Amino acid sequence: MRVSEYDAFGPWIYEIDEDHPLPPLFVPYVEHPETYRMLFKLPRDIERRKATPDMDLYDYVVGADETGIRIWSRREKAVDTTSISFVETGGVRLYQRLLKGVCTLYGREGAVTLPYNTVSADAIWKLLDLVRQSWPSESTCPKGLVPDLALTEEKVDIWLFNQLRDLRDRGVAFELDAYQPCWSDFRAGRRFPWTKPEELAGTLYLHNDRELLLLRSGKPEKKGEQKYSAEFTAIPWTSLKGVTLTRSGDYAGTLAAEFHLPGSNLRTEVEPANGGAVRFLESLAEKRPLSV
Repeated sequence: MRVSEYDAFGPWIYEIDEDHPLPPLFVPYVEHPETYRMLFKLPRDIERRKATPDMDLYDYVVGADETGIRIWSRREKAVDTTSISFVETGGVRLYQRLLKGVCTLYGREGAVTLPYNTVSADAIWKLLDLVRQSWPSESTCPKGLVPDLALTEEKVDIWLFNQLRDLRDRGVAFELDAYQPCWSDFRAGRRFPWTKPEELAGTLYLHNDRELLLLRSGKPEKKGEQKYSAEFTAIPWTSLKGVTLTRSGDYAGTLAAEFHLPGSNLRTEVEPANGGAVRFLESLAEKRPLSV
């Protein structure tokens, strides 16, 4: 049963259909909506009680067809359009903290972010599945990676263990490679008696035949947020242009691993004393050296 856009408005993501049509602002811009494999609208981040019938209530429309992703973004009374072909998609990332979610799509021209409420996380995962299914089906994993053989799932903290369980429930295959628990370190050059160390996110390094997978938790996206976040990143091996492991310039006793994608760089932090994680990242950097 079709209801008005105002009556249906809330934190939910709606796929476009007869009951949930395109927002009026976006209608002139989205041609042939019936051709998309998935087409949905993302609401504005406002309280339901502050919404009014005359407002533009949706900030984004996102479509996935056979060739890639198209994103229409509201800019006051205008709409901007961004396209990322599946061939150019260098990775995907989901960050979740309570009801706050951020989906990041990495393309050749940089990253595109989509904020969402986690009550609609399944819709975002459906989009990610379409993206990941477009990556090469044959094995592209480099040979000779060195996992931490002493690592077992029982040694992983409960927050990341739950993410492992969720990946299995979603049918994502992976091998366990290395683990860096949450820890604290001082900002470089700021080791004064009154300076507090900063907490760094815990990271699980995983892979399968087609992807490098990162699971992270413990570090907020912004200062002041609750630290118990969950983060999933998938990078197709074909888009990983290089890996470097160097001494961090930001923290006094930390190594920084950088993953170089066509239009972006991702970074994780590792304790130098964590031999299992360091050896895995060194082997990854050897198999995927950064070409200058």
